Amino acid sequence: MLPMELRERTVQRSVCQMVCLIAAQFVFLMSGAAVFMWLERGTAQEGYRKTLVLQDAFGKGFSFSDETLPPAAEHAWDFISTLYFSITSTTTIGYGHSSPETAHGQIFCILFSLMGIPLHMVTLGSIGKHLSSLVSRFLDWAAGRYMVKGQGRKDIGTFLVTSSLLGLFVIFSAGSVRLVMGDVSYVEAIYFIYVTISTIGFGDFVIRFEQHEDYNRVMILIMWAVSLYVGMTLLSATIVSISARARQSYRTVFDYWDMLVLRKAYKDAHRPHHDDEEERQEEFILVDKKFLIAQLDLQTDPTKRAEIQKWLDAYDLSSESEESSPEWMSNTPSEVSEPIPE
Repeated sequence: MLPMELRERTVQRSVCQMVCLIAAQFVFLMSGAAVFMWLERGTAQEGYRKTLVLQDAFGKGFSFSDETLPPAAEHAWDFISTLYFSITSTTTIGYGHSSPETAHGQIFCILFSLMGIPLHMVTLGSIGKHLSSLVSRFLDWAAGRYMVKGQGRKDIGTFLVTSSLLGLFVIFSAGSVRLVMGDVSYVEAIYFIYVTISTIGFGDFVIRFEQHEDYNRVMILIMWAVSLYVGMTLLSATIVSISARARQSYRTVFDYWDMLVLRKAYKDAHRPHHDDEEERQEEFILVDKKFLIAQLDLQTDPTKRAEIQKWLDAYDLSSESEESSPEWMSNTPSEVSEPIPE
Protein backbone atom coordinates (compact mmCIF):
# COMPACT_ATOMS: atom_id res chain seq x y z
CA MET A 1 0.00 0.00 0.00
CA LEU A 2 1.32 3.42 -0.95
CA PRO A 3 2.03 5.96 1.82
CA MET A 4 -0.58 8.36 0.41
CA GLU A 5 -3.26 5.65 0.41
CA LEU A 6 -2.30 4.62 3.95
CA ARG A 7 -2.59 8.23 5.08
CA GLU A 8 -6.00 8.62 3.46
CA ARG A 9 -7.27 5.44 5.14
CA THR A 10 -5.95 6.64 8.49
CA VAL A 11 -7.74 9.96 8.09
CA GLN A 12 -10.96 8.22 7.05
CA ARG A 13 -10.80 5.92 10.07
CA SER A 14 -10.16 8.88 12.39
CA VAL A 15 -13.09 10.82 10.94
CA CYS A 16 -15.32 7.75 11.29
CA GLN A 17 -14.32 7.39 14.94
CA MET A 18 -15.12 11.05 15.58
CA VAL A 19 -18.57 10.73 13.97
CA CYS A 20 -19.29 7.58 15.99
CA LEU A 21 -18.29 9.34 19.21
CA ILE A 22 -20.54 12.31 18.44
CA ALA A 23 -23.43 9.97 17.66
CA ALA A 24 -22.82 7.97 20.84
CA GLN A 25 -22.80 11.09 22.97
CA PHE A 26 -26.00 12.34 21.29
CA VAL A 27 -27.80 9.07 22.06
CA PHE A 28 -26.39 9.05 25.59
CA LEU A 29 -27.63 12.60 26.29
CA MET A 30 -31.09 11.93 24.83
CA SER A 31 -31.45 8.76 26.91
CA GLY A 32 -30.30 10.51 30.07
CA ALA A 33 -32.75 13.36 29.48
CA ALA A 34 -35.63 10.89 29.12
CA VAL A 35 -34.69 9.13 32.38
CA PHE A 36 -34.32 12.42 34.28
CA MET A 37 -37.73 13.55 33.02
CA TRP A 38 -39.30 10.27 34.16
CA LEU A 39 -37.70 10.48 37.61
CA GLU A 40 -38.07 14.19 38.41
CA ARG A 41 -40.98 15.71 36.49
CA GLY A 42 -43.78 14.50 38.77
CA THR A 43 -41.99 15.55 41.96
CA ALA A 44 -41.15 18.99 40.54
CA GLN A 45 -44.74 19.72 39.49
CA GLU A 46 -46.05 18.53 42.84
CA GLY A 47 -43.68 20.90 44.54
CA TYR A 48 -44.96 23.77 42.41
CA ARG A 49 -48.54 22.86 43.35
CA LYS A 50 -47.75 22.93 47.07
CA THR A 51 -45.97 26.27 46.71
CA LEU A 52 -48.90 27.83 44.85
CA VAL A 53 -51.40 26.51 47.41
CA LEU A 54 -49.40 28.13 50.21
CA GLN A 55 -49.12 31.40 48.31
CA ASP A 56 -52.86 31.38 47.65
CA ALA A 57 -53.56 30.59 51.31
CA PHE A 58 -51.45 33.50 52.54
CA GLY A 59 -53.11 35.92 50.15
CA LYS A 60 -50.22 36.56 47.78
CA GLY A 61 -52.63 37.27 44.96
CA PHE A 62 -52.23 34.02 43.08
CA SER A 63 -55.24 32.12 41.79
CA PHE A 64 -54.57 28.38 41.64
CA SER A 65 -56.41 25.39 40.27
CA ASP A 66 -55.24 21.79 39.80
CA GLU A 67 -56.00 21.98 36.08
CA THR A 68 -53.63 24.85 35.29
CA LEU A 69 -50.01 25.46 36.19
CA PRO A 70 -47.77 28.46 35.41
CA PRO A 71 -45.26 28.14 32.53
CA ALA A 72 -42.39 27.58 34.93
CA ALA A 73 -44.17 24.56 36.41
CA GLU A 74 -45.27 23.22 33.03
CA HIS A 75 -41.67 23.28 31.74
CA ALA A 76 -40.10 21.98 34.95
CA TRP A 77 -38.07 18.90 34.08
CA ASP A 78 -39.64 18.47 30.66
CA PHE A 79 -37.51 16.99 27.88
CA ILE A 80 -35.87 20.29 26.86
CA SER A 81 -35.03 21.18 30.45
CA THR A 82 -33.67 17.72 31.26
CA LEU A 83 -31.58 17.66 28.07
CA TYR A 84 -30.18 21.05 29.05
CA PHE A 85 -29.39 19.66 32.50
CA SER A 86 -27.80 16.54 31.02
CA ILE A 87 -25.45 18.60 28.83
CA THR A 88 -24.39 20.86 31.71
CA SER A 89 -23.75 17.75 33.84
CA THR A 90 -21.58 15.83 31.37
CA THR A 91 -19.59 18.96 30.40
CA THR A 92 -19.04 19.74 34.13
CA ILE A 93 -20.48 23.26 33.72
CA GLY A 94 -23.07 22.82 36.46
CA TYR A 95 -24.81 26.19 36.54
CA GLY A 96 -26.71 25.13 39.66
CA HIS A 97 -30.04 26.41 38.33
CA SER A 98 -31.64 22.99 38.81
CA SER A 99 -30.77 19.74 40.53
CA PRO A 100 -32.48 16.38 41.11
CA GLU A 101 -34.61 16.27 44.24
CA THR A 102 -35.55 12.60 44.44
CA ALA A 103 -33.19 9.92 45.75
CA HIS A 104 -33.53 7.94 42.53
CA GLY A 105 -32.71 11.04 40.48
CA GLN A 106 -29.63 11.81 42.57
CA ILE A 107 -28.33 8.23 42.27
CA PHE A 108 -28.93 8.26 38.53
CA CYS A 109 -27.17 11.64 38.26
CA ILE A 110 -24.05 10.12 39.85
CA LEU A 111 -24.04 7.14 37.48
CA PHE A 112 -24.90 9.33 34.50
CA SER A 113 -22.02 11.75 35.14
CA LEU A 114 -19.55 8.91 35.80
CA MET A 115 -20.20 7.60 32.29
CA GLY A 116 -20.99 10.88 30.57
CA ILE A 117 -17.95 12.94 31.59
CA PRO A 118 -15.36 10.49 30.14
CA LEU A 119 -17.43 10.16 26.97
CA HIS A 120 -17.56 13.93 26.67
CA MET A 121 -13.79 14.26 27.19
CA VAL A 122 -13.01 11.62 24.55
CA THR A 123 -15.41 13.21 22.07
CA LEU A 124 -14.04 16.69 22.69
CA GLY A 125 -10.48 15.37 22.33
CA SER A 126 -11.34 13.76 19.00
CA ILE A 127 -12.88 16.97 17.68
CA GLY A 128 -9.91 18.99 18.93
CA LYS A 129 -7.51 16.55 17.27
CA HIS A 130 -9.13 17.10 13.88
CA LEU A 131 -9.18 20.86 14.40
CA SER A 132 -5.47 20.83 15.25
CA SER A 133 -4.81 18.69 12.17
CA LEU A 134 -6.61 21.22 9.96
CA VAL A 135 -4.69 24.12 11.52
CA SER A 136 -1.40 22.22 11.12
CA ARG A 137 -2.11 21.55 7.45
CA PHE A 138 -2.95 25.21 6.90
CA LEU A 139 0.28 26.29 8.59
CA ASP A 140 2.30 23.78 6.55
CA TRP A 141 0.74 25.19 3.40
CA ALA A 142 1.50 28.74 4.55
CA ALA A 143 5.07 27.77 5.46
CA GLY A 144 5.63 26.28 2.01
CA ARG A 145 4.12 29.30 0.31
CA TYR A 146 5.87 32.00 2.31
CA MET A 147 9.02 30.01 3.25
CA VAL A 148 8.39 30.16 7.00
CA LYS A 149 10.15 27.39 8.89
CA GLY A 150 10.77 26.39 12.48
CA GLN A 151 8.75 24.64 15.16
CA GLY A 152 8.65 27.78 17.30
CA ARG A 153 7.07 29.81 14.54
CA LYS A 154 4.59 27.01 13.92
CA ASP A 155 3.59 27.04 17.59
CA ILE A 156 3.06 30.80 17.41
CA GLY A 157 1.07 30.38 14.20
CA THR A 158 -1.14 27.73 15.81
CA PHE A 159 -1.83 30.05 18.73
CA LEU A 160 -2.67 32.98 16.44
CA VAL A 161 -5.06 30.89 14.32
CA THR A 162 -6.89 29.24 17.22
CA SER A 163 -7.10 32.42 19.30
CA SER A 164 -8.40 34.38 16.30
CA LEU A 165 -11.09 31.77 15.67
CA LEU A 166 -11.97 31.82 19.37
CA GLY A 167 -12.23 35.62 19.36
CA LEU A 168 -14.50 35.63 16.32
CA PHE A 169 -16.64 32.91 17.88
CA VAL A 170 -17.08 34.87 21.13
CA ILE A 171 -17.89 38.13 19.29
CA PHE A 172 -20.60 36.59 17.11
CA SER A 173 -21.99 34.38 19.88
CA ALA A 174 -22.35 37.33 22.25
CA GLY A 175 -24.85 38.90 19.87
CA SER A 176 -26.92 35.71 19.82
CA VAL A 177 -26.83 35.48 23.62
CA ARG A 178 -28.17 39.03 23.91
CA LEU A 179 -31.05 38.16 21.60
CA VAL A 180 -31.93 35.10 23.70
CA MET A 181 -31.40 36.48 27.21
CA GLY A 182 -32.55 40.00 26.39
CA ASP A 183 -31.61 41.92 29.54
CA VAL A 184 -27.81 41.48 29.46
CA SER A 185 -25.12 43.83 28.17
CA TYR A 186 -22.56 42.89 25.56
CA VAL A 187 -19.84 42.52 28.19
CA GLU A 188 -22.10 40.28 30.28
CA ALA A 189 -22.84 38.17 27.19
CA ILE A 190 -19.10 37.69 26.55
CA TYR A 191 -18.62 36.88 30.23
CA PHE A 192 -21.42 34.29 30.09
CA ILE A 193 -19.90 32.65 26.99
CA TYR A 194 -16.45 32.36 28.54
CA VAL A 195 -17.78 31.06 31.86
CA THR A 196 -19.75 28.46 29.90
CA ILE A 197 -17.09 27.19 27.46
CA SER A 198 -14.45 27.12 30.18
CA THR A 199 -16.87 24.98 32.28
CA ILE A 200 -16.58 27.36 35.25
CA GLY A 201 -20.36 27.77 35.33
CA PHE A 202 -20.95 30.27 38.14
CA GLY A 203 -24.69 30.28 37.48
CA ASP A 204 -25.16 34.06 37.78
CA PHE A 205 -26.31 34.09 34.14
CA VAL A 206 -28.40 31.18 32.86
CA ILE A 207 -30.59 30.77 29.79
CA ARG A 208 -34.21 30.44 30.99
CA PHE A 209 -35.96 28.16 28.52
CA GLU A 210 -39.34 28.51 30.22
CA GLN A 211 -39.57 32.10 28.98
CA HIS A 212 -39.78 31.04 25.33
CA GLU A 213 -42.26 29.18 23.17
CA ASP A 214 -41.77 25.46 22.53
CA TYR A 215 -40.39 25.86 18.99
CA ASN A 216 -38.01 28.61 20.08
CA ARG A 217 -36.88 26.52 23.04
CA VAL A 218 -35.82 23.68 20.75
CA MET A 219 -33.94 26.01 18.39
CA ILE A 220 -32.25 27.83 21.27
CA LEU A 221 -31.13 24.55 22.83
CA ILE A 222 -29.69 23.30 19.52
CA MET A 223 -27.84 26.57 18.91
CA TRP A 224 -26.57 26.62 22.49
CA ALA A 225 -25.34 23.00 22.38
CA VAL A 226 -23.54 23.44 19.03
CA SER A 227 -21.98 26.72 20.18
CA LEU A 228 -20.92 25.08 23.44
CA TYR A 229 -18.97 22.27 21.77
CA VAL A 230 -17.44 24.57 19.16
CA GLY A 231 -16.36 27.05 21.83
CA MET A 232 -14.95 24.38 24.13
CA THR A 233 -12.96 22.92 21.23
CA LEU A 234 -11.52 26.30 20.24
CA LEU A 235 -10.69 27.20 23.83
CA SER A 236 -8.96 23.89 24.50
CA ALA A 237 -6.97 24.20 21.25
CA THR A 238 -5.88 27.71 22.25
CA ILE A 239 -4.82 26.57 25.72
CA VAL A 240 -2.90 23.63 24.24
CA SER A 241 -1.05 25.94 21.82
CA ILE A 242 -0.10 28.27 24.70
CA SER A 243 1.09 25.32 26.76
CA ALA A 244 3.14 23.95 23.85
CA ARG A 245 4.87 27.28 23.34
CA ALA A 246 5.55 27.70 27.07
CA ARG A 247 6.88 24.14 27.27
CA GLN A 248 9.17 24.78 24.28
CA SER A 249 10.54 27.99 25.87
CA TYR A 250 11.03 26.22 29.18
CA ARG A 251 12.84 23.36 27.47
CA THR A 252 15.10 25.73 25.50
CA VAL A 253 16.18 27.68 28.59
CA PHE A 254 16.90 24.63 30.69
CA ASP A 255 18.59 22.74 27.85
CA TYR A 256 20.97 25.69 27.47
CA TRP A 257 21.63 25.70 31.21
CA ASP A 258 22.19 21.94 31.27
CA MET A 259 24.67 22.28 28.39
CA LEU A 260 26.71 24.82 30.36
CA VAL A 261 26.69 22.74 33.54
CA LEU A 262 27.60 19.52 31.72
CA ARG A 263 30.37 21.25 29.78
CA LYS A 264 31.88 22.63 32.99
CA ALA A 265 31.73 19.20 34.63
CA TYR A 266 33.22 17.54 31.54
CA LYS A 267 36.08 20.04 31.43
CA ASP A 268 36.81 19.59 35.10
CA ALA A 269 37.01 15.83 34.57
CA HIS A 270 39.38 16.22 31.58
CA ARG A 271 41.43 19.15 32.81
CA PRO A 272 44.66 19.55 30.80
CA HIS A 273 47.97 19.67 32.66
CA HIS A 274 50.30 21.24 30.10
CA ASP A 275 52.58 24.16 30.92
CA ASP A 276 52.78 25.25 27.29
CA GLU A 277 50.00 27.74 26.46
CA GLU A 278 49.42 26.44 22.90
CA GLU A 279 49.21 22.85 24.07
CA ARG A 280 46.74 23.88 26.79
CA GLN A 281 44.57 25.72 24.26
CA GLU A 282 44.60 22.75 21.87
CA GLU A 283 43.69 20.46 24.74
CA PHE A 284 40.75 22.69 25.64
CA ILE A 285 39.54 22.57 22.04
CA LEU A 286 39.87 18.79 22.04
CA VAL A 287 37.85 18.56 25.27
CA ASP A 288 35.14 20.74 23.76
CA LYS A 289 35.01 18.51 20.68
CA LYS A 290 34.77 15.38 22.84
CA PHE A 291 31.94 16.97 24.82
CA LEU A 292 30.06 17.87 21.64
CA ILE A 293 30.53 14.37 20.23
CA ALA A 294 29.17 12.91 23.47
CA GLN A 295 26.15 15.24 23.28
CA LEU A 296 25.63 14.31 19.63
CA ASP A 297 25.41 10.64 20.56
CA LEU A 298 22.86 11.34 23.30
CA GLN A 299 20.70 13.81 21.39
CA THR A 300 17.64 12.53 19.50
CA ASP A 301 16.18 15.82 18.25
CA PRO A 302 17.22 16.23 14.56
CA THR A 303 17.31 20.02 14.85
CA LYS A 304 19.65 19.98 17.85
CA ARG A 305 21.79 17.27 16.29
CA ALA A 306 22.24 19.46 13.22
CA GLU A 307 23.17 22.42 15.44
CA ILE A 308 25.75 20.38 17.37
CA GLN A 309 27.16 19.06 14.12
CA LYS A 310 27.51 22.63 12.89
CA TRP A 311 29.56 23.47 15.98
CA LEU A 312 31.77 20.45 15.35
CA ASP A 313 32.29 21.54 11.74
CA ALA A 314 33.28 24.98 12.99
CA TYR A 315 36.00 23.37 15.15
CA ASP A 316 37.24 21.34 12.20
CA LEU A 317 37.45 24.39 9.93
CA SER A 318 39.42 26.50 12.37
CA SER A 319 40.58 24.55 15.37
CA GLU A 320 43.41 27.00 16.17
CA SER A 321 41.19 30.12 16.27
CA GLU A 322 39.42 31.26 19.40
CA GLU A 323 36.55 32.56 17.26
CA SER A 324 35.77 29.07 16.04
CA SER A 325 34.42 28.16 19.45
CA PRO A 326 30.64 28.61 19.66
CA GLU A 327 29.54 31.80 21.36
CA TRP A 328 27.63 29.97 24.08
CA MET A 329 30.79 28.07 25.03
CA SER A 330 32.83 31.25 25.54
CA ASN A 331 32.93 31.87 29.26
CA THR A 332 35.60 34.39 30.27
CA PRO A 333 38.98 35.28 28.75
CA SER A 334 40.67 34.02 31.88
CA GLU A 335 39.64 30.48 31.00
CA VAL A 336 42.38 30.22 28.36
CA SER A 337 44.74 32.99 29.41
CA GLU A 338 45.26 32.05 33.06
CA PRO A 339 46.58 28.71 34.26
CA ILE A 340 44.08 26.45 35.95
CA PRO A 341 44.87 25.99 39.63
CA GLU A 342 45.86 22.49 40.58
